[in-house]
This record gives sequence, structure tokens and C-alpha cells, in this order.
Amino acid sequence: MNKSVNETKPFYIWEGHYDTFQSAASKAIGPGFEGDIYLKRSLIVANECLDALKLGAPIPQFHKQRSTLLPLTVSMMLGHHERVRVLDFGGGLGIGYMTLVESILNDLEKIDYTIIENSEVCEAGGNLLGEVKYISILPKSNTFDLIHASSSLQYVEHWKDLLEKLTSFNPEYILLSDVFAGDIVTFVTLQNYYESRIPHWFLSLQELLDVMDKYGYRLIMKSYTASRRMNVEDVLPMDNFSETNRLPQTLHLLLQKK
Repeated sequence: MNKSVNETKPFYIWEGHYDTFQSAASKAIGPGFEGDIYLKRSLIVANECLDALKLGAPIPQFHKQRSTLLPLTVSMMLGHHERVRVLDFGGGLGIGYMTLVESILNDLEKIDYTIIENSEVCEAGGNLLGEVKYISILPKSNTFDLIHASSSLQYVEHWKDLLEKLTSFNPEYILLSDVFAGDIVTFVTLQNYYESRIPHWFLSLQELLDVMDKYGYRLIMKSYTASRRMNVEDVLPMDNFSETNRLPQTLHLLLQKK
């Protein structure tokens, strides 16, 4: 007797291997992080964090896992800065800032916080956090003491040009959080996000550090990101890639102006 077997195709967060961003982008579909799904989910997370702050409870670790080093870095800088001006590239609805509210109890008024995001997120964020400045394009000229980019560099086609622009603001420190970089050759893949497929870099760490060195910044700290994806702790689910293209974890990188 013939039996029909229903096979479920396994779900992978990332699929495909491309040499260029454009070749991956030609296969992209959906609105990605500019769609309603992303904004609605971001609002749910942001409100859960705000509710925790109002109750004097910890922000859920899952929500703040990409910003764990930000309060430490800012508090360190407050020791020798009257004010700390932070630019948070791709900072969403302000989870990074909320971790500062949770952690820095006495000097919060000494922090100027600017988030750069798409216009829809900026509008929603402005309604949540009046003390944060939201902008949708990089300022032509400004000076910041700290640049923070959390889980965002991988989505920028011309990421080297972006780093050149960010370093031109002359920050003392640059904190790159949840960076998809390691001992691999740089390539592009597609990230599955609900009905969207989004081009996504996996970077050679040495290539990234060489770029930062070129613009006058040296690595002073590297740590591994503790995260959960698809109910897997601390290990990126990349079994569908060859071993030479897999990363075990993402990284937190703190760089200082030389």
C-alpha cells in the first residue's frame, strides 16, 4: 500500500549564499523592517519594557540582550564627560535608551540620546519617548561622544561607507552590538522575516576591524552575544550553511578613537 507522507520543509532564519548585496536584493521580497508587522511587534516589545520601568521591575532580558553593554559604556563615559551625546543607529523604538533609564539612576539628565530610524519608527518612537530625539537621516554635521549600532550593520548595503560617515562624527567610542562577524569570508544571505526576505551581511571580523582602523578606531573589547533565536541559546542556527560560513555567536565590539 502506498502511503502519502506530508513532509514539512524546515524553517531557516537565513538561506542562500551571495557574493554581492545586489544579487541577494534581487531575490528579496516583502516590506521587511518597514512593514506593519515589524512596527506592531516593536511597539509590543517597547511597551513591555516601559511597563517594567514603571513597575520598577527589570526589563525582560530577551528584549535588552542586544544592548547589555550600552549602560556600562555610558556610565564609564560619564566619569569624564559632563554630558554624553549618543547616536543610536537603527535604534528602533528606543530599547537601548530604556536600558539606560533602568541602569543609570543619578545622571540620566546628562545623556543626550538620538536615534536614527526610518520615518515610521521615528513617528512611533516620538510618541513613546519624548526625551529621545528621532531622526530619519544622518545629520550632515554633528558631534557625538558615542555611536551605538545594535544589530543593524548587517542590513546596510554599503556598510563601509556608513562606518566612514559614523566615524566622521568624531566619537570617542563606537559600540557595535550583535555584530554578525567572525573568522569567515564576507558574504550575503537572505533573512526570512515573516513574509519578507531581507538581504543580510555576514562579515569577516578582520575586514571589519581593518575598516575601523583605517578610520582611526581600534578594538578595545570583544565579547560574545548571549541571545536566543528559534529557542536556541547562544548558537546561531546555521546548520544549512557550510561549516566555513557558520558563525557560532554574534559579537559585541567596543572601539576607541586612536
